[in-house]
Amino acid sequence: MAWHEGTYACGHTGRVQIYGPVKDREWKEKKEFSRLCPDCRKKKFYEDNLKAVQTAKEMGLPELTGTEKQVAWANAIRLNVIGDMYKDRLEFLLSERKPELHDQIKSGMEQIRNYIIKNKTDASYFIDRRDYTFTDFINEIGRELGWTK
Repeated sequence: MAWHEGTYACGHTGRVQIYGPVKDREWKEKKEFSRLCPDCRKKKFYEDNLKAVQTAKEMGLPELTGTEKQVAWANAIRLNVIGDMYKDRLEFLLSERKPELHDQIKSGMEQIRNYIIKNKTDASYFIDRRDYTFTDFINEIGRELGWTK
């Protein structure tokens, strides 16, 4: 264990304690100081989550239930799920399938997206699944809807 001082990507200086083998400490130090400092990370996280809450309201999405912090975090996750993750997965599926299946794929994906928007309003649902891919959501929702076992 050793203390390392450095300048973060945001320009703030700091001191961190780094554990582990000596051979790994230089790499860990570079990695740590390539990020924002802890205070700036918290501030950015808070700002990003407030933007997500505003965007969700503007989109007319149902309000999530949970604590204020949970709702803010979960809104950011939900927007990623129904936005970027949804679009990326849809593009991938359409590129891999025959054109005659495109309408069926779009319809199924839209049903899953709408189901998530309408029925998943507990902040903990999104927080617990923050590491899911859209395929994971497809599989889980598909089971809930009785599409798969």
